[in-house]
Amino acid sequence: MEPLPSALPEYEQRLLTALAYFLGRDAEAQARACLCMYLRQAEPRIMAQVNYYAHRFSEATGQPTSGYELLDLLSQSPEIVSQALPSLGHVHDAAPDVFTQP
Repeated sequence: MEPLPSALPEYEQRLLTALAYFLGRDAEAQARACLCMYLRQAEPRIMAQVNYYAHRFSEATGQPTSGYELLDLLSQSPEIVSQALPSLGHVHDAAPDVFTQP
């Protein structure tokens, strides 16, 4: 198995190692699988938030925007969203959390 990504907290690294071992994957592949599984399970909650901000984006720009259009815009041109909604994307301010790369 490959070495664990150093970006994870220690306990999560150990859990990932165990899961990767049991499934016969390297840790990086298992980390991708875990992230995909989490995102798919959280999709209704995430899209509810995206839809809410699509409505706010529509109000700010005067352009009707669906949740899926905002999802595409966030992936392709996040600076446009930041210009229309400047207070978004600052949940943690400048303080790094345990998942922020040094």
